[in-house]
Amino acid sequence: MTATREALRQAAAMRVEVDKTVDQATRDLVQAWSGAWAEVTDEWTLALDELTTAGEWPPRTQVFRAKRAQRALQATSDALEDLASTSGVRIIQDVPVMSGLGMVWAEQIVAAQWPKGEALDWAAVDPKALSSIVKRITGQVEKATRRLPHDQAAVMKQVLVRGIAVGDNPRRAASIMLDRLGGAFDGGRRRAETIARTEMLDAHRAAALASRKENAGVLAGWEWQATLDVRTCPACLSMHGRAFPVDAAGPQGHPNCRCASLPIVKPWRELGFDMDDPKSESLDAEEWFNSQPEKNQVAIMGPERLRRLRSGDLLWEDLAVRRDNPGWRPSYVVRPLEG
Repeated sequence: MTATREALRQAAAMRVEVDKTVDQATRDLVQAWSGAWAEVTDEWTLALDELTTAGEWPPRTQVFRAKRAQRALQATSDALEDLASTSGVRIIQDVPVMSGLGMVWAEQIVAAQWPKGEALDWAAVDPKALSSIVKRITGQVEKATRRLPHDQAAVMKQVLVRGIAVGDNPRRAASIMLDRLGGAFDGGRRRAETIARTEMLDAHRAAALASRKENAGVLAGWEWQATLDVRTCPACLSMHGRAFPVDAAGPQGHPNCRCASLPIVKPWRELGFDMDDPKSESLDAEEWFNSQPEKNQVAIMGPERLRRLRSGDLLWEDLAVRRDNPGWRPSYVVRPLEG
């Protein structure tokens, strides 16, 4: 069987619903992190005014002895600890929802490939299996968010130690340093968003995998489906359309990967239906890419990778490489040019 037009339409609808859930979680995280930084900004403004009054940035020992800097660092540390906890809770909140969506959409996409008028006998996933998925993803979210306070506090201390040229305009120097510290603090928000998107989507994928395994008798496997737009990385474009066995986990994309699995039904005649399979409507990613304007191709590949593709020094199927990630899972990432 092949990816029918209706199956692809259902897959697109799935993406909309999944993205809506993930986007709401990330908006909540942005609001929480922005609010927390606003609360400690006054402390840092006072601390930086104190540190720049001498006309030059003080050495490391003086920076960390300054009372206002100590207060600002403590307030920031407290805010980061609270954010790590609330971020984890917010992400975990939707893990069961994403798991449920993984099951529901797997069935709907398969039903879209089933002969009209014929009943689809689709088995539900064991609740214990779903509970196990939620528990595993919850553990990964807790582990990932637990490091946020320590890591971001360390980055902010590095910014302070690096210092700034104060010169004869301490107010300007203090303002620039405040922006740098805000950027370091905001790095935690970006990491929290990555954790949210990656783990929530992995919960969805894990439930889809469990659903495929439960109904392996009617499935030929699944197809890697990338979102074909200018934001899609070369690795995901290269993986688009590749076929995998029913029980293979995936798509095992990189952090923030938007790719999805498309379950593929066995040929109708193999399932006992005396009729031909409909034509596949799945887009070829390489053809799609070649149809894009030059600026989009450069934006996706970068000038050197695009040059090598066009010259034949780099093949389309070699754009992605599998990497093992201890403590997480394997992922397909863009193959480095030097490789």
